[in-house]
Amino acid sequence: MTDRSTATAPRRSALDGVRLRPGGVVASEVLKLVTVRSTWWSIGVAVVLSLGLAAILASDIAGEPIAELATARAVRASSVHLQVIGLVIAVLGALSIGGEYATGMIRSTYTAVPRRLPSLLARAGVVAGAAFLVGTVTTAGSFTLISSGLASRGAAPVLDGEVFGALLGGAFYLAVVGAFSVGIGALLRSSAAAIGISVGVLFVLPVVAALAGALLRAQWVADASPYLLSRLGGTLSDLPDDSGIGLAAAVAGALGWALVALVPALVATRVRDV
Repeated sequence: MTDRSTATAPRRSALDGVRLRPGGVVASEVLKLVTVRSTWWSIGVAVVLSLGLAAILASDIAGEPIAELATARAVRASSVHLQVIGLVIAVLGALSIGGEYATGMIRSTYTAVPRRLPSLLARAGVVAGAAFLVGTVTTAGSFTLISSGLASRGAAPVLDGEVFGALLGGAFYLAVVGAFSVGIGALLRSSAAAIGISVGVLFVLPVVAALAGALLRAQWVADASPYLLSRLGGTLSDLPDDSGIGLAAAVAGALGWALVALVPALVATRVRDV
């Protein structure tokens, strides 16, 4: 009698031999984002809130006899909604990554993209892109409504390069908020924790800084306050002047906030188990 040994062939995954391209990873993240109802609810809330607020301001805003003053007023009024919309975008970013950890779908995502980092970068980029698009629509729509209100009072704002840059600056701020919240969500693996941190950074930290500056009267607090994320949003969405930190510093500071969240998230995603 002879023993017969049967060699068992290794199981092959359906993904064996599949070469993942960056475009495919990005497309999958876009598909996941647009097929979730919370995405459309968030976008709908952002648009309704911003345009509704702009309509209220347009009906009540006072005219300016000088076109330059009317333009400055229109730009500032059209960016009032950004802080509230920033919260909506932060929630969207946190849910986009935290929801997958909560449901376990993140395992399927990282099975399809074993290196993991391209998936996280693509998700952050997709959320940031969606936030930029929403910001562009809401700021442009708000500026149009408010400009119409001012024009009816005899002071039509001027749409020039600086105004266009301020409108895009507001959209860029929302994109940074989206990337920041995705990074925090990936780092903490929790939607609730990511939303809490984002709320703290956007709304609580400026209050703490103001109180600390008033109580301590420390120069470093005054020097650091303009670089808070919400303050940077105000700088980016306003017309340039000589009293602030400058556009280049504001852009660099905003990108720094995104990196503060994304770099630790990328490292943690790379080294730890799902």
